[in-house]
Amino acid sequence: MYRVLHLGKFYPPDNGGIESVTASLARGAVRAGHSVSVHCFEEHAKGDATDEGVQVFRVRQSIKLASQPLGFKYFWRGWYLARNVDLVHIHAPNMLGAVLALFLPRRVKVIVHWHSDVVGKGLLGRFSAPLELAMLRRSDRIICTSQPYADASKTVRPFNRKVAVVPLGVSDQRSVYVAGGGIPDSSVLTEKLNAYIAGRPVVLCVGRLVPYKGYAGLIETAKLMRTDAAIVIVGGGALAVSLQHQIEELRLQNRVFLAGRVEDATLAALQAMAKVFCMPSNQRSEAFGVALIEAMVWGLPLVATRIAGSGVSWVNLHGESGLNVPPGDVSALAMALDRLLTDRDLRDALASGSRSRYESLFTEQKSVDATLSVYQSVMKLKS
Repeated sequence: MYRVLHLGKFYPPDNGGIESVTASLARGAVRAGHSVSVHCFEEHAKGDATDEGVQVFRVRQSIKLASQPLGFKYFWRGWYLARNVDLVHIHAPNMLGAVLALFLPRRVKVIVHWHSDVVGKGLLGRFSAPLELAMLRRSDRIICTSQPYADASKTVRPFNRKVAVVPLGVSDQRSVYVAGGGIPDSSVLTEKLNAYIAGRPVVLCVGRLVPYKGYAGLIETAKLMRTDAAIVIVGGGALAVSLQHQIEELRLQNRVFLAGRVEDATLAALQAMAKVFCMPSNQRSEAFGVALIEAMVWGLPLVATRIAGSGVSWVNLHGESGLNVPPGDVSALAMALDRLLTDRDLRDALASGSRSRYESLFTEQKSVDATLSVYQSVMKLKS
């Protein structure tokens, strides 16, 4: 059995796609008998903790630049922890993780989990680029979440002999709720949210309120939709104020609702009642779309975007699990949403395909097993 250290930015209960993936893989490795720890920054969660057998070490961040937390203690404590393990699993982009990789002894194997290229970060991106290349040269294996993304990444392509494609996976929360006493219903929603929905079909979106998620375009889309749907956006972020201002300026308070961060039971109730799940992302920063497979768990038909060089349109296979439209095309997005909301036969067929695609490709155990196979292959390499 191996001693494994994950280097990430944050860890649950701090929410995010990479954070949930880190937790899933760490817990899965513990269940398989490995000794697993995670080194990350504090955000809402404070201090060290134990999570289902995973030792979580947190340090304070000194500053945050373009979503990258920074702090000297992350480097020094991470280096101390990494010296005593067999394998370091770096979740990238992670500039300090890249620096750490360069100071590790050769006996420590390094896996870089390439979640996304650095996109649109200006000077920070240019500064981190040589560090990323050095980290990839030092790595023993690079995990990419889809073949389309690996093929399109100019940073990863020179190292394609090291690449292992491991699709992300999530747990079957619908079955967990069913086994645990039932799926939450509208009674767990706030009075304001229930009044907003008012029996209308729900289009659900889940994700941080940041530019690449495309929510400003989705608000424009709401003006064009013929269906009287209730669009609910779950998540917090820097754009909350500007997006709410846009909603009010366009007088769409009855069409788009910013729910903010919500409890797990509230999210489950929304996933259970939604008719369609929408991910309107518009940049390659959306490399995979964990929220898509979380919606697949609930058998939701999907509407997403064909982002060039991203894995999103591979995750949501057009005509099987949902529909894909060009990113930023608000008219096409409105037509796709209206089509699914009004064509029940198509909606039901895609809902069935969505759940089937989850079961065949994106379960948590499939992702954990594939990752552990990468660990095994790396540990067989001679130092």
